[in-house]
Amino acid sequence: MLDYIVKAATAWFLGFFPFFEIYVAVPAAMAMGLDYTSAVFWTVLGNYLPVPLIALFYRQLLNHQRLGPWLAKLASPRAKGLLDSYGPWFILLATPWIGVWAVAVTAMALGIDQRKLLLFTFISISLYAVALAGLIAIGIQVVQPEG
Repeated sequence: MLDYIVKAATAWFLGFFPFFEIYVAVPAAMAMGLDYTSAVFWTVLGNYLPVPLIALFYRQLLNHQRLGPWLAKLASPRAKGLLDSYGPWFILLATPWIGVWAVAVTAMALGIDQRKLLLFTFISISLYAVALAGLIAIGIQVVQPEG
């Protein structure tokens, strides 16, 4: 049981940590010996946690001496218009590529609805984690066929 807890906590942390996120966390969790479901669950949980934290503490980020002015510049009317039109698609496609931390801060700076941000980042992270675990499972089957 302790072994599982350590592996799950490691998978969660790898998912949470910027730059590792889903693409490192899922394969690492599977390499540690977690089953597919546990690997996806713990990495998604770890990778998703920054989104509600950023949404919750975004106002405090605006008050930061260095981040506040930068975030204010980011929110141009053109960018806001694009995010209003294509926001969910941006979140779904960009989250795994540029990272959940960057997407959440950018979306909040551009004024996206928090519920949309929370929903679509969760969907994006979950879909990519399941797809990655599936591709790894297929790769394992190709390399080590049963029988």
